[in-house]
Amino acid sequence: MDSYSGSSAENLSSPANMSLSLPGQAGLNSTASPPSMSISRLFPALLECFGIILCGYIAGRANIITSTQAKGLGNFVSRFALPALLFKNMVVLNFSDVNWSFLYSILVAKASVFFLVCVLTLLVASPENRFSKAGLFPIFATQSNDFALGYPIVEALYQTTYPEYLQYIYLVAPISLMMLNPLGFIFCEIQKWRDNRTVSHSKMKIVGLALLRVLQNPIVFMVFIGIASNFILGQKIPEYLENFLDGLGSSFSGSALFYLGLTMVGQTKKVTKGMFVALILLITAKLLMMPFLCREMVELLDKSDDVVNHTSLSNYAFLYGVFPAAPGVAIFATQFNMEVGIITSGMVISTFVSAPIMYVSAWLLTIPSMDPNPLAAALQNVTFDISVVSLLSLIWSLIVVLLSKKYKQLPHMITTNLLVAQVSGEKNAL
Repeated sequence: MDSYSGSSAENLSSPANMSLSLPGQAGLNSTASPPSMSISRLFPALLECFGIILCGYIAGRANIITSTQAKGLGNFVSRFALPALLFKNMVVLNFSDVNWSFLYSILVAKASVFFLVCVLTLLVASPENRFSKAGLFPIFATQSNDFALGYPIVEALYQTTYPEYLQYIYLVAPISLMMLNPLGFIFCEIQKWRDNRTVSHSKMKIVGLALLRVLQNPIVFMVFIGIASNFILGQKIPEYLENFLDGLGSSFSGSALFYLGLTMVGQTKKVTKGMFVALILLITAKLLMMPFLCREMVELLDKSDDVVNHTSLSNYAFLYGVFPAAPGVAIFATQFNMEVGIITSGMVISTFVSAPIMYVSAWLLTIPSMDPNPLAAALQNVTFDISVVSLLSLIWSLIVVLLSKKYKQLPHMITTNLLVAQVSGEKNAL
């Protein structure tokens, strides 16, 4: 969900901005082989994204922006900024450069996770709300936050190496919305009928309502309009329309991340003891099962003759799978008034858990190809980055303990001493 594609990135060639080569090229000098990821740009991109999310959360928590104002911002993001961004990128997309085997590999991976989660939920969930969970849980496990959070991460990693990978975000996102989500909506409509049997619902009506929800999604209909305009306009947007779309699209990235932070306020309070097992399983399916299946499906189904590009695509598929659940899933849960607590809490937790997983995964995918000297320098940079994040987290925890005055009580007194000691240790490490 981002308009970063409009900015041109410089080629990073200095040691401080080192691009790394692909796995499978071990033994080759990283400066002589084609780079795969601009890994040094990942940490700043993560800080930027999660910093804006944190600002939104603080604004909502401090009631600087009310829930009504947040709803207005959400409507602007979803009904104006995102459709403009989608339309522009679909019009200029060059379909001849698309690796279609990569797309159907992702489709197979998503469908596998969707049906696995759906079947397991139907088998183990209680009969009272079995169908609502079987509808919303698979959507949670397969619909990623592609635009607001995924796009800037992909841009940071691949803008200078494989810029064509950016366009896959616009093609992969509709897979869940058009092919998998309708099945989930059908289960939710069945649950509504079971809860209120006085209302007559035919099978055709249930399917029709599910398809209507899909068509009402701005991502879906703007993709269709954009593809049609791609052929009509010959992949070129008229200048007067391009400036208008740029104006709306450029407002998307910051406002979408800020709104994501606003939606997180108060969501974790809805977690109960009975939700923990479901949350752990859902987050495991989303952040662990999904990336491994995406990578393996690309390895299995992509028949590209270019070994370098094949390996890079499989790594890209793994990182795509780590993207957290989209806020739209929480909107679906609210609209159906089903499983709101689990879905909203899972969305918040998966968003923050995904950050370290993305960071560590990107490094692990590139380490095998690095020369020893750049690798030592890179590991030192990673250690520094982790120390900075740890120090900030420790200071935040210490401030919370001091302001709450719990440091005067046991066992918080011991915790406070440990935090102070750890802060001193991190400062020495820096």
